[in-house]
Amino acid sequence: MSRAFEVPIGHGQTVSIRITEPELRAQQLSLQTWTSSFVLARQLHTLDVQPSRSSSLPILELGSGTGLVGLTAATVWETPVCLTDLAPLLPGIAANIALNLKCTGNRVNCGSLDWDSPELLSLEDGSTLTPAKDPASVILAADTIYSEEHPELLSRTILRWLTPGPLARVIIAYPLRVAYLDHLRELWQLLEAGGLEAIEEGKEQADVKDWDDECLIEWCVWRWKSDNNVSQRP
Repeated sequence: MSRAFEVPIGHGQTVSIRITEPELRAQQLSLQTWTSSFVLARQLHTLDVQPSRSSSLPILELGSGTGLVGLTAATVWETPVCLTDLAPLLPGIAANIALNLKCTGNRVNCGSLDWDSPELLSLEDGSTLTPAKDPASVILAADTIYSEEHPELLSRTILRWLTPGPLARVIIAYPLRVAYLDHLRELWQLLEAGGLEAIEEGKEQADVKDWDDECLIEWCVWRWKSDNNVSQRP
């Protein structure tokens, strides 16, 4: 199935991001676009975020799924983005990258990143990145909390890959599913304990006619605390 998502990119302009959802599965999840991804993609142009253009990894998306958020980020900020997920989902992500070359300007690549072992990002072209040499100035994650293990795994991966400095940002969106509220609270606690602070947050109610998922979405932006010794990241 192929769909087009109209997302704003600022200055009254929108762009159409084309997304296919092939029959791919990883860890019992199918490749599909969730409500949180759409809401976050539409929010990006409003955020005061300055990805580092000198970094080898300006923007890293975790749990990219179909890639809607990362593809939008590459268009909004005109900056390279690396979309990551589990290896079985990469063919679908690569297909969506190819569909959107015109609007992303060929600034997007993809690779596999296992949160159980977050020290190595294996790119589709066979090269690798590490957080020690290639930290990300901006990290994106949409709807990546759906088990009790995920708060620990996601927070550890974020804290490991986020570059030091006052301009580093983490941007997260998630549906407010009642069954997962405790997991979301734990994620916040772990990020705060790791030296981050939330500096902006909001909620959006997506149209229930358009989605089969929970449609109340919360998003938040994080940075390193000013008094945090970021040289001691995990």
